[in-house]
Amino acid sequence: MSRIGALILAAWMLPAWAGAQAGAKLADVERGFWAASHVGAVYYLDLPGENPGSAFGSLIGLEVGYDLLDELQFGLLAWGQSVGAPADYRGITDDRLDPKRTRGDFQTMMFGAGLRWSPIRLADVNGVDRTYFFVRAGGGATISRPKGILDEEGFFALGGLGVEYFTQLRHFSVGVELDWLGLFGDLGQAHAITLLPHLKYTF
Repeated sequence: MSRIGALILAAWMLPAWAGAQAGAKLADVERGFWAASHVGAVYYLDLPGENPGSAFGSLIGLEVGYDLLDELQFGLLAWGQSVGAPADYRGITDDRLDPKRTRGDFQTMMFGAGLRWSPIRLADVNGVDRTYFFVRAGGGATISRPKGILDEEGFFALGGLGVEYFTQLRHFSVGVELDWLGLFGDLGQAHAITLLPHLKYTF
């Protein structure tokens, strides 16, 4: 085929290709598999054991999940916290379990799962639902260090409220949530409030 013939064919096919592209409308908000990063703060209202008081720390983590529905999400999470407890704080007071009489700060890893349900949605000026108000519930297993501050192994539960905004960049959303977080073990329990912003990418 000559160059002129090829140009004529391309010019003839261009309107059809453009029409097909216009017909294949992209989703305003992506749904499906997603991954989110969390970086926030945690404040313990009470701690078990000796000289408990309150404590403040940071919480970071990752969460991966899937949109079961537009308003219902399931996720698997791996979070870690570092808490600055009073220097004389001792969660486990039994010397047989804590012969070193460990005191002070502690760290906890949390591995679990959760559900988020968004009963309230707000649309933008184009009628696209972009702002979702949600409730969350979750739980799983914990590992705490150093040994002797809290139960070395236990479990956690959480529940709270939040809001998520799906940006004009279809794959990205941002949000923040306020949660109650409880740590539970054979030797005691601790209750905290967390403030967790997140950044999420939907594939």
